[in-house]
Amino acid sequence: MWRISKPRLRNFYVEDGVAYTEDRKAVRRVKISANSRLATQRLIRHFSSFGSVQEIQWDVVERRGSVLFEEATQAAKALYCLKHNLDGNELFLQASSTWDQPPEKEEPGMVSADYLPIVDDVWRKVLDYLPLDSRLNFASSCQRFQAIYELESQRTCRVIHMEEVCQLTEWNIKQLMRLSGEHVHRLEGGPLHPRWPHFKLFVQLLGLSCPNLTELSFYRIPITPPQMSALFKGRNGLHKITNLSLRRCDLIDRDLIDLQSLTELKVLDLRENQGFQGNTLGDLPVSVEVLNLSGCENLEPSRLHYLGALPLLRELRCPQIRQRNFNLEWMDEFVDDFQATDEHVYRDLVESCPLLEVLEVTVCPYMDEPQLGGLSRLRTLVLRAVPLEPAPYQVNNSLLLALVELDSLRHLEFRQAGPSFVDARGLTIITQLKELRTLILRNQDFEANELRQLRKLNALELLDLSDSPHLSDEIVVELAKTLCGLRQLKVKRCPLISRRLTTILKEKTMLKVDL
Repeated sequence: MWRISKPRLRNFYVEDGVAYTEDRKAVRRVKISANSRLATQRLIRHFSSFGSVQEIQWDVVERRGSVLFEEATQAAKALYCLKHNLDGNELFLQASSTWDQPPEKEEPGMVSADYLPIVDDVWRKVLDYLPLDSRLNFASSCQRFQAIYELESQRTCRVIHMEEVCQLTEWNIKQLMRLSGEHVHRLEGGPLHPRWPHFKLFVQLLGLSCPNLTELSFYRIPITPPQMSALFKGRNGLHKITNLSLRRCDLIDRDLIDLQSLTELKVLDLRENQGFQGNTLGDLPVSVEVLNLSGCENLEPSRLHYLGALPLLRELRCPQIRQRNFNLEWMDEFVDDFQATDEHVYRDLVESCPLLEVLEVTVCPYMDEPQLGGLSRLRTLVLRAVPLEPAPYQVNNSLLLALVELDSLRHLEFRQAGPSFVDARGLTIITQLKELRTLILRNQDFEANELRQLRKLNALELLDLSDSPHLSDEIVVELAKTLCGLRQLKVKRCPLISRRLTTILKEKTMLKVDL
């Protein structure tokens, strides 16, 4: 049997003398192009040497077209060489796409799946075990299978995962959009397979084919400006998106402008896009209620006041945004020079976004954190620490005092904090937050008598004191007996806590203890 050498660029493979597309569709139609104008009759005579030519389409001016062979084996013979020489002119061949191939001929004696004596319920069960590409191939088998696929598509294609999408061929993508586009409500996942070539086509078809798509979540999928425009701008954009996550997608400031048409957008997650500086935050859709900018390390804190253009903003998470190299600078004699730029960051934020209810920020020694006490509706505050050397580095007690005035605060969390991030005075201030329901205070080296102050937080429902070196069984029992509303207590990796603690607290049936 003859063999075809593998060229660098080829859109087919050969098996048993038949060429197939990537979708395993037998090739009978072959694309042709030439470097000069050739007569149609001359082309017919040339390709007839490989077999019976059923049809030829040729544009003399454009110098391109296609030829349809009677048999797939004849087309494979022509494709044996991808560059033909015809009267001194070069003629280039490629297999036509799956979409352009004619229907395959039924072999004598074959029984169509339309007439198989198996009830449809069995085929529906089969679909549950097939990946997306196989389900699409199943649908293309016959009209009966396509009808079964379309019926089940309302259930199986409601959520589409990019890990499955990047296994699809061009033909599969068009089939997915045609048969299931209106059933897709959420698209999620990433990264893509590095050699998958169809992402551009995929994003171009999304807005036109998926009118009910409301949630889009991409992770580590680089998106270019043209792709952003194809996704969100123009008449065929994804205008019904309410929940959008583009995490680590290599976005920059100008990309946010393409989101202006998303008038129904509520939740926007732009984490870990290092190209953001914040210059276009004011151009986001006014409908945004939740915004996550965590890990955007080049986002200038002084740009946060642009968020005043979002009147409905209720939740903002922006830790790990641009911080100075303050390992030593913040203790330097010239610290005032550094403070001048950012001394009103949080004052401006409070004035611009007074309706914030959830806030996550990084504690920095040169910023005006006490101003956060001016957020009268604040319910959740997460204070993230950053690594600093040398110590001391702790949360500003003036900020904690400002929080005492907030009757709305229900959740207070200190994240990634080192020992002594909250000092003894700070803990005393925290115990004045009488309406607090959740307190997460890990890795702090409070003494036993200091920890007992937490008994004053009568409304607590969740308390996390994991990694506390001086927390003992005795103190935990005191807290459990005093805090009647406590439902969950986390004391992981505490060296003085014994395994007997759960037995000791067995009478507290409503309390869950995580050791």
